[in-house]
Amino acid sequence: MRILLVINVFVFLATAAHSEEDPLASAEMKQFAPATVELGWKYLHQGDYGTALRRFEMAIREDKDFASGYYGIAYVYSVQGKLDDAIKFYRETLKRDTFYVYTYANLGFALLQKEQFDEALQMLNKALEIDPKCGEAHLSYANYYAYRQDWRNAEQSVNKAVKLGQTIHPEFRKLLEQHGVKIADRN
Repeated sequence: MRILLVINVFVFLATAAHSEEDPLASAEMKQFAPATVELGWKYLHQGDYGTALRRFEMAIREDKDFASGYYGIAYVYSVQGKLDDAIKFYRETLKRDTFYVYTYANLGFALLQKEQFDEALQMLNKALEIDPKCGEAHLSYANYYAYRQDWRNAEQSVNKAVKLGQTIHPEFRKLLEQHGVKIADRN
């Protein structure tokens, strides 16, 4: 009898949990989404990707239309090399905010890595249309040109990126220099 009662309580609680709305998805909770995203970035910068991802996910539970939460999720997946998931969440970000330059730049870079060049270049061009000084987009173009072995354009793009404050990954720098690309100082 006691086992049956425990099972019935468990079934009731499980059913109740699935039949109710998400308590974080209320209108009152939307106000907390920005602070939740900010906390996610703090965890990400500490290298705690799992906690950062959970904070960004919580933000979109608090406000399902909060683009910054989707962007944070996409960014974590990008850093982890989970490109399909990153691309999915960058696209979700764009459904909610079409003006954030880094969404386009990072989506473009993820698409480059997946060798989806036409769309990647469209995204990088959109990033540069929004902000011609987007160093990430110029660096992605340098990667694209290096892939195509177009060293002259790779040099132009990497130097624009450096002047805009981008750090060149040592392996990429070595590849460029092996092909005669001269990388300028940041000055």
